[in-house]
Amino acid sequence: MHLGSRESNHGQSSNGSFESQADRKWTELVRALELDTEEFRGMNGKADFKQQSDFQCRISNPEVGAALVLTADLPARSIQYSYEAEHKNVAVPEGGFLSLRSGDSGVALYSADQQLTTEQARRLMLEPLLFPPAKSLEKTGT
Repeated sequence: MHLGSRESNHGQSSNGSFESQADRKWTELVRALELDTEEFRGMNGKADFKQQSDFQCRISNPEVGAALVLTADLPARSIQYSYEAEHKNVAVPEGGFLSLRSGDSGVALYSADQQLTTEQARRLMLEPLLFPPAKSLEKTGT
């Protein structure tokens, strides 16, 4: 009986604190992306990190002429990421969504039903921007 009561309370607690846990996960992700950007600059890379609002940040790389924009919608339990061309004739990859889901150890990030660590999510989003393949993100046309 005590275990059932505990599970019931745990469920209520998880629901009540999901948004605060999601906010912590978002803050963790943004801070890690900012550190990644600083590290990239330390390796003579050109990248800029800007926190545009509490729930949006932008990382740009002028060398490839593209930017990554992340927008969190915590009530919808999602983070949208998209790539923007900063110059004409620059091809950019498609963006996507990360979902925020409750788990045993708090809120977790998911992409296409695959759970990701914060590091995996950062790599997924930053690789096309900071470490593009030779043919990707290059100028097209004349």
